[in-house]
Amino acid sequence: MQSSFQKHTSKIEQNALEEITKVRNLLQKDGYIVDEPTKKQYNYEININVGKDKLKFLVYFGKKGIKSVLQGNINSVLYKKLDSLINSKLNFQSEEITEPESYIGSDESGKGDFFGPLVVAAFAFDSRVRENLSDLNIKDSKELSDDEIRKISLSIKKRFPDRISVIEIQPKRYNELYESFKNLNSILIWAHAKAIEELQKKFGYTELVIDKFCSEDLIRTELTKKINNFNLLLTEKAERFKGVAVASIIARERILNWFETKSRQLKVDIPLGASENVNNVASHIKNKFGSDFLSELIKLHFKNYGNIKE
Repeated sequence: MQSSFQKHTSKIEQNALEEITKVRNLLQKDGYIVDEPTKKQYNYEININVGKDKLKFLVYFGKKGIKSVLQGNINSVLYKKLDSLINSKLNFQSEEITEPESYIGSDESGKGDFFGPLVVAAFAFDSRVRENLSDLNIKDSKELSDDEIRKISLSIKKRFPDRISVIEIQPKRYNELYESFKNLNSILIWAHAKAIEELQKKFGYTELVIDKFCSEDLIRTELTKKINNFNLLLTEKAERFKGVAVASIIARERILNWFETKSRQLKVDIPLGASENVNNVASHIKNKFGSDFLSELIKLHFKNYGNIKE
């Protein structure tokens, strides 16, 4: 006889299988070739192959429910297309959360890139801002091309320079913080709270919207150290709210600028992400400029660091 816990677990696993089956059916309907769902210890997963591009969609199951993750090169056209397709068609059909009238939204960029800084941006959003951004294609930066990100970000900075707060943690400082915190989420929590604090002092908005990357208790504890009164909405795919989408665009532009500048200075095309090509470029820079120089360009805790060749 099954215990209530076993029954609960079985139900969650069933929900995960139903979720990944819906995604598989959606992708097949759009013409993609997708494997049958495979069950692992803690998740179901499917592989999506289009030419040389390979992505994996996973649905984890556990005590707290299910969680969906799209894995692959977040900068690829295929990733952006499938991420947009999956989330627009499935994840938010029943979402009833209303965007606050006035709030501070924050998002980060660079945490998946072996090279470059970690950037967290926050933006103070309200109805007046909404009207003044209506002519721009504001949406999640992952759905925009690099050129679109640069163009939109420039317009936002010209119109609302006082409503932007950016915390840019260069690789050297990032590595020092990681050595201290031993955890990426701890760095992100600190950076989000700091960026939000700067704008909260200016505008006094109590509503905060953050793209979910950790447990709510952890970030709420850090925010409480800096802000006396706030209502926190920590939600996945928060970029569906304009203020967070703006923050994601601002943060991503900073990342793109860093890569462009460093590539020009070193006369080496430094790639985004954490692929084998990234390892090859890192090896080239190490051999040409030395290990100490390379260490100030990369995030040392990435597995890529151990794969760099002499």
